[in-house]
Amino acid sequence: FSKTEIGAVVKLFGFWATIAGSLIGGIIMIRLGINRALWVFGFLQAISTACFALLARVGYSLPLLSGVIGFENLSAGMGTAAYIAFMASITDKRFTATQYALLSSLMGVPRVLASAPTGFLAKSLGWESFFIVCTLIAIPGMLLLLKFAPWRQSSVRGI
Repeated sequence: FSKTEIGAVVKLFGFWATIAGSLIGGIIMIRLGINRALWVFGFLQAISTACFALLARVGYSLPLLSGVIGFENLSAGMGTAAYIAFMASITDKRFTATQYALLSSLMGVPRVLASAPTGFLAKSLGWESFFIVCTLIAIPGMLLLLKFAPWRQSSVRGI
């Protein structure tokens, strides 16, 4: 794919899918609760990463690229909605602004730390294997939900 094709698809499908994901995620979260929404949306985000491995295997396909980017952004919007609700639920009302600022800044740490080595990893593994590894990296985060957001618990446990 050219940079222009990727940029056009991300702008056309990605932006609107993120907005839709946030809205849909909020609605689903009201029905499921924060804990279950974190599980479901986290699983969807892992699947969306695996879809990039499928795209790498299939090769050049603009419709598939559009679908994968749309699905990834939809699930990211859903996950972000649940994560923001989770952060709001664990803050102390006396220190909400400070705690929320710290928690939201922590959300960006993995993105910053992972950005440099991922290029080398993708180059050495190839795109398909790289995205499989990225999908597997989601497992530890999902396992943390066992402690912080158990499926059967209706509300988030204080940290």
